[in-house]
Amino acid sequence: MATGRGQSLDGLFEAYGRVAELDFDDAFAEHMAVEQRGYEKHRVSEQEIREVLKETPRFFENIGERRAPIIMLGPTRAGRIVVAPLEPTHRWGAWRPVTAFEANAHHRQRYAERG
Repeated sequence: MATGRGQSLDGLFEAYGRVAELDFDDAFAEHMAVEQRGYEKHRVSEQEIREVLKETPRFFENIGERRAPIIMLGPTRAGRIVVAPLEPTHRWGAWRPVTAFEANAHHRQRYAERG
């Protein structure tokens, strides 16, 4: 889905709705299966991503030419900080994770600063 590059976070939420639910698809599952074999930091489950949304997520623009215009960042119930780039779907307020990984120091700092 085309999102209009350079759109602000507020503009994206105005156009597609705030993140109210996550829509996982087969492409996500296949992508994560491949990534998890090669990268420890990508060992993130769908459940953990759902926990981030339920806990205290913070959202950021995903700068650059990416299919996922926003990043959801936040803790799981276990306290692990997870990053999930999201793309809008055709349903208002439903966003699709395109990948997910454990936050690095830069992401953790951004999360803390936004608090």
